[in-house]
Order: sequence, then structure tokens, then C-alpha cells
Amino acid sequence: MKRFEVSTASQTSLIPEFCRAPALLTLAYVMELMAVVLTLAGNASGQAAFLQLLLLSLYLQWIGLCSAGALCAVRRWMPPVRDGLVFFTCWSVIVLVTLVVSFGAWLIDSQFTLGYLPFDGPWPFVFRNVVIAGIVAVLLLRYLWERHQWQEESRAEADGRYLALQARIRPHFLFNALNSLVELIPTKPDVAEEMVIDLADLFRVSLDSRQRLIPLREEIEIVKIYMRIEEIRLGDKLLVNWEVPENVLDAQVPRLTVQPLVENGVLHGVSRLRARGMLHVIARREGEFLIVDVENPIPPEDSPKRAGTGTAISNIAQRIKLIYGDRAKLILGADRDEFGPLFRARLRLPFVVHSGGEINTPIVQEE
Repeated sequence: MKRFEVSTASQTSLIPEFCRAPALLTLAYVMELMAVVLTLAGNASGQAAFLQLLLLSLYLQWIGLCSAGALCAVRRWMPPVRDGLVFFTCWSVIVLVTLVVSFGAWLIDSQFTLGYLPFDGPWPFVFRNVVIAGIVAVLLLRYLWERHQWQEESRAEADGRYLALQARIRPHFLFNALNSLVELIPTKPDVAEEMVIDLADLFRVSLDSRQRLIPLREEIEIVKIYMRIEEIRLGDKLLVNWEVPENVLDAQVPRLTVQPLVENGVLHGVSRLRARGMLHVIARREGEFLIVDVENPIPPEDSPKRAGTGTAISNIAQRIKLIYGDRAKLILGADRDEFGPLFRARLRLPFVVHSGGEINTPIVQEE
């Protein structure tokens, strides 16, 4: 019997990533704000207020940084457990760190007779601070848990929308490919058979939804399979110029983003020409971005027109928006070069080499 288990995010994602500098800087900023608020709430003024602020800052920063270090270790080594146990463990760590730092502060004050803390024993001072830390930790961890739940729901919604968009593009391509195949079968059955094989290969790679992002070299291979199908149908009429240097081939791109742009260029550009037409696929790196241009000649006004719904273009725009937000752009427009007017589809994506957008997939276990 086969059992399907869907992998989910680790429960340790409930714990903030305090192992990184930005989180530590944010924590230090918050602790300093707390020190300022507590100083302003007190009765001290002048030099005494400044000294109180200094001591409170030192004390709170020690608690904050030590708690961050402990939570970083917990996040790294804690095995997958229930959310409630993660919550209790983090709360216990913060309370324990507060207890140790408070007791240490009292020992230092009494050892050097500084006189800033009461001399009636450490426990009233320690107990008060532990209670405050426990209450604040409950509120903080509750907020982090609510934020985690919201992030998980948003991620699940985005994954569902992405898969729905990816599914919508397959019927669009299938419709166009089958039209080409129907036109070819009566005249060239042997060539049609080769086209069916290429079509099967193309659908095998395009139906793979295990990864959102793939290397550009894999996307280019998908495009080349599609181009073989169109070259069979259009013959010598279709020419392709590839300008894809080696240094961009490992850049990650969303699956099936370049291929629909090439398909649009063939259907609405080259196929409507009376003579031969050159399709240009150009990729390059510009700073932190990968630029992919697909250029096709603009056919004459009196050439046969192909009705389009804009499904593929809208699909690509929505998918890159889900993955990259406002950092990615799809720009369409007419231009002109030395050979005449052309239409350019420009895809601008953040240049990343390692994929960070994998979709969780079912794990099949045999029993």
C-alpha cells in the first residue's frame, strides 16, 4: 500500500532567525528603545538619568543578545516537534537567560559595591525581572506565532495560485501545437511523427511542477524543442539567432517563461511574414538582473492576422509577480533596428544561481 505524505515547513520556522546580523541589529535597536522608555518613565534627571540609561542599556542588551544566541542554537538543533513545545521551549530559554543575567548583574553590583541594586539579597530583584520577562516573552512569542501562521497561509495561497497559472498555460500551448500537427499530418506524415515525439518530450518537461525555478539552460532546451516543432511546420521561413552566453546559463528562471514569449514571436511575427523572418533570443546579465529579450520582425499591416487572447503574456506577468514581487518586470513594445521594425518582449529577473523557489511535493513511501 502506498502512503502519501506532504512535506511541510519545519516547526522551527516559528523561531526568528537570530543567527543573522539583520535580526540581531533589529533586536539591539528594540532593546535600546526599551531602555530609553524605562529611563523616561523613571524619576531620575540629569546625570543620574544618563547613568540609569547606560546601565539599563547594558543590562537589556545582555539579555537580548544572550537570548538571541540561545534561540539561534535551539533553532539549529531542535528536532521537529509540536508547535506548543516549540513555544514553551522558547519561553523557557528567554526566562532562563533573564534569570542568569539578572543574578549575574546583582553579583557584580554586590562584589564591587556599586550600590545600584538593593542589598537585601538577589532574589527579589531576580524574581521581579523574571516575571516581567515571562510576561513579555508570552506576548512576543504569541505575536511571532500569529505572524508565522499568516506567512504559512500566504505561502500556501501563492503556491496554489502559481500552480493554477502554470496549469492554464498548458492548454494554451497544446491548442497551438495540435493545430500545427493537424496541418502537417496530411502532407508529411513521417515528419508529423517526429513532431509528435518532440511534442511528447516538450510536455514531459513542461508538466514537471516539482520546481518553480530551473536553470536558464533547461528553459533554452525547452525552447529549442518547441522551435524544432515550428521549424517542421514553417520550414526555411523560420530563422533563429541565439545570443545566450555561457555566464548566464546557470541563472534561475521560472519554468515556461521564455518559451511562451518565443511562441508569441513565431505566431504573431514570423509566421505572418511573406518571406523569411529572423527571431532573436538574447540573454545577458546587467548588474543584479538577468535580461532576456525575444525579438521578432513586425509583419506588414495587410498580412493575415492571428487573434490572440493575451493568456500567455498575462500568465508570465502574474507568475513572476508571485515569485519576485516588484523586482521582476515583463516589458513589451515595438522598436526598430537596422533591418526594420521589430517587436521586443523583455524579461527582467533578479540574477540568482541557486534555486530558492521549490514547491513542496508529495513524498511516496512504500509499506
